[in-house]
Amino acid sequence: MGYKDDVKKLQEEAGITEANPVYAKTGSQREDAIPGARPATQASSEDNPEDVAPGSTFTSAEKKMSVWQRISLPFIRSSFLSALFFLLVTLVWIAISDTIVANIMGIGTKTLHIFFIKDFLFAIILSIILYRLFCSQFANSYHMVQAKEKSENQAKYWETIEKSMIETVPDMIVYTLDTELRYTSFNKRAKYSSLRLWKKEIQVGDSILDVVTDPDIKAQLKEYLEQALSGEYHSHIEKYGDNDQTASYWQTYFAPLLDEDKKIMGVSCFVNNITALKQAQSKNLFLSYHDPLTKLFNRVYVEDVFEQAEREARCPYSIIVADIKGMHQINENYGRSTGDSLLCKVAEIISKAIKDNGIVARWGSDEFIVLLPDTEKEKAEAFMNICKCQFPGVTVNGIPLRVLTGFATRTEPTVSLQDTVRSAEIHSEQSNLEI
Repeated sequence: MGYKDDVKKLQEEAGITEANPVYAKTGSQREDAIPGARPATQASSEDNPEDVAPGSTFTSAEKKMSVWQRISLPFIRSSFLSALFFLLVTLVWIAISDTIVANIMGIGTKTLHIFFIKDFLFAIILSIILYRLFCSQFANSYHMVQAKEKSENQAKYWETIEKSMIETVPDMIVYTLDTELRYTSFNKRAKYSSLRLWKKEIQVGDSILDVVTDPDIKAQLKEYLEQALSGEYHSHIEKYGDNDQTASYWQTYFAPLLDEDKKIMGVSCFVNNITALKQAQSKNLFLSYHDPLTKLFNRVYVEDVFEQAEREARCPYSIIVADIKGMHQINENYGRSTGDSLLCKVAEIISKAIKDNGIVARWGSDEFIVLLPDTEKEKAEAFMNICKCQFPGVTVNGIPLRVLTGFATRTEPTVSLQDTVRSAEIHSEQSNLEI
C-alpha cells in the first residue's frame, strides 16, 4: 500500500476527521494562525467579480449594485452610449433653456434658431471630444485588464509547474518554512510522513517544532534549520534501521530562502530517499574488495592491507598460503562448476579454522592467503596445521580435496610483505604435502 492509499487510514489513527489542504501557495497563511487571512471560497468570489452566472447579464458583484447603478452600467461599459447619452441630454437642455430665455427676453424666432444651431454644434463637438476621451480611457482600462489576466494566468501556470515538480518526484519530501520555522508550503509526501511518524496532519502556519515529538530529533532538526537561517547550505544523511540489508537512507538538503533583496525569508528542505543509491554503492564497494564466487576478500583488498601494514611497519607479520592441487585438470575433466564448488569448499574450511584471528582472501585463481598481523611464527604454524587437519577426507562431487599449504613470518620491517608471501609459497612447494 502506497502513501497515497493509506493517508486516510493514518488520519483515522491520528484522530483527524477533517481533511486539510495538502499543498499551499508559498507565502499563504492559515486563517486561524495568521491575522487578516480569508477563506479560499470568500477570496474567489471577491477577487473574481467577472464570474457571470449562467443566464444572467450581471456578475455576482454587479448584482449587489443599486437599481440606478444597474441602469447606468451599460453606459459605463460603452464609450459610444456614454457620448450619445451626453449629447441627448445636452441637446434637450439647450432646446429648453434657449426657448425659455428667448420667451423671457423677447428674442425673435430667427435669432433663436441661430442660438440653437450654435449650441447644437458646440454640443456635438464636445460629445465627439468626450467620446474620444472615453475610448482612450476604456482602451487603457481594457489593456490593463488584459495584462492583469495574462499575469494571473502566467502565475497560475508557473504555480502548476512548481506543484507538479514537487508532487511527481518519487520518495521526495519537500517543504518550506518561514523564519519562525512555520510551514509555508509542503507536498503530499511531507503530509504523509508527518501522519506516519508523528500522527499529526500538518497545516500552513504550524510550527515544525510542534509537529516533531521526539526530543532528540527535534533538537537536531532545530540546529540544522538554524544553520540554514544563518545562510548556510548543507545536507545530511540519516540511516533508519540496524540491519544493513533492510535499512533505509534519507538525505536532507537545507537551504535558505532569499527574497529579491537577498535577505533570508525562510528555509527550504528537500528530503530524498537514497536507499537504492546506498545499496548500489555498498554492492559496488563489496565487489571491489570481495571475490564474487567465494565471498572472501580479493587480491585488491589484500594489497591495500599490505600498503597500510608497510606504512605502519608492523612486525611480526605471518602469512599462510593454500593452493588447490590439480585445479586445471579438474576444470578440464569435470567442468568448471565442480572446480567452483572445490574453491567454495576450501574457502569455507579455511574461514572456519581461522575465525576472527586473521584475514582470509582469495589470492589467485586457485590460491588462498591468510593474513595474520602481530602473529609469531609458532602461532602461525599452529593455524596452518589446523587448516591442514580439516582437508583430509573432504570430497566434492566424488573428487578428493588436495591442498598444499605453507607459511612465513616477517620479523624485520625491512622485509616486504610481498617477499614474505613468496617465502610462504616456496615453503608450500618444498613441503609438498598432499592433504
